[in-house]
Amino acid sequence: MNGNLFVFRPGGPPGGNVFNNWQLLINAMSGVEGRKMLEFDDTPPTPGTPPTPCQIPAGNWPMKDVMWAGYGPRQGWPRTIVLILSGAEFTDLRMIGGQITIVNQATGTAPSPVRDFSPDRDHVQIGLRDDCGNAQLVNQGEIPMFDLGENPALFFLQNCLFGMPLPPTKLSTGVLSVPNSRPLIRHRGPSQLGLNLLGQNQTGPNVVLSETGALVLFGALSSAAQVARDQTTITNHGILRFGPQGRIQRLLVPLPPLPPATASQAFSTPNVLIRCDGTPPGFTQDLPLIAHGFKIGNSSVELYSGGQEVVVAEVVGGSKLKVRPAPGDTIDGGTVVHIGKHGSRTFVSDGVSNWITISEVRP
Repeated sequence: MNGNLFVFRPGGPPGGNVFNNWQLLINAMSGVEGRKMLEFDDTPPTPGTPPTPCQIPAGNWPMKDVMWAGYGPRQGWPRTIVLILSGAEFTDLRMIGGQITIVNQATGTAPSPVRDFSPDRDHVQIGLRDDCGNAQLVNQGEIPMFDLGENPALFFLQNCLFGMPLPPTKLSTGVLSVPNSRPLIRHRGPSQLGLNLLGQNQTGPNVVLSETGALVLFGALSSAAQVARDQTTITNHGILRFGPQGRIQRLLVPLPPLPPATASQAFSTPNVLIRCDGTPPGFTQDLPLIAHGFKIGNSSVELYSGGQEVVVAEVVGGSKLKVRPAPGDTIDGGTVVHIGKHGSRTFVSDGVSNWITISEVRP
């Protein structure tokens, strides 16, 4: 028996470090100092029957120094399912590992399960587990799982299905059906929320509910990270930004279904693909300023700018598209360049003052 490992298994008999009663489990963990692993196990008592979900009842439950994880994978059941019942609330819950599907069922006037965030920019880590088993978080009720209030926070999400839809799942208590696109996080200005996406991370639609003035920054730190296009619960009242993109994570501007650009597009993210309409009278697309950090318009990303890419593509069939560098910069040592109909150019920053054409598609 590991004195710092606790197992919650509702469908099995208790014994040692295994509990089928949530309150008794909490009592036992409270007597142990230091880091603790809480493993949820929904294995059914009878083999071949649907899992017995781990249900966390209403109440206030301390989770200081506790890491959540699930038992698995098992044949036919990749992750343990944990249901957070309406009225359950946690303090200091900041670490969630892998092999676990967490379904928040808070409804009505119930509090968000995690809302004890401070002004000191708390960190939340989800999916960071050595066995690389992924975690999945979804919202079944209308109350988000995390409520930051006005406080800033940084979420590290690795190999996580964060807000990805959950198909109807048969459990011993019936069929679990979770509606799509319900936010997992709520905050209001001046809160600044960072979501760092590592590994094969998938972020679902409308994962954050931003009230007036609240900022969300998606930082895709892995080339395999994906973010759903529909994030209108952020953009309706808050501010949505993307951090520096990897070379194969180019931000598409304008984002479909918007039509191709007919005027120069402003952006503050390195590695962008700009869809342009070069039909007469045409326009000139401006490139960011390389010197002193990546800058365009009033936006700036203060980082070393060598290797950043901008792709400008004419996608309609017009012949009046041009590209020019910012004052003080050059393109291949010169100034304005032309892009023909259905053509494109890929520009790479040298980190000093010159954009280098590394690829050109001509009509």
